[in-house]
Amino acid sequence: YNIPENTDVQLSVFNILGQEIAGLVNEKQTAGHYVIEWDGKNNSGQKVASGIYFYKLDAGEFKQVKKMLLMK
Repeated sequence: YNIPENTDVQLSVFNILGQEIAGLVNEKQTAGHYVIEWDGKNNSGQKVASGIYFYKLDAGEFKQVKKMLLMK
């Protein structure tokens, strides 16, 4: 993802029920390009099942939710 200006960023992964299972980013970041790779583990460090998940990116005024597929 790209951030045009310094801002607080939150990037989280949710299951199909809308429950947050992994918080990937929760910090202030400077403007620039970022690449995040999710290892398929929840916040407790346990591997999650294959299936459909959603990620939510909040960066200042920008908010986006996208669907993704985890395959093992």
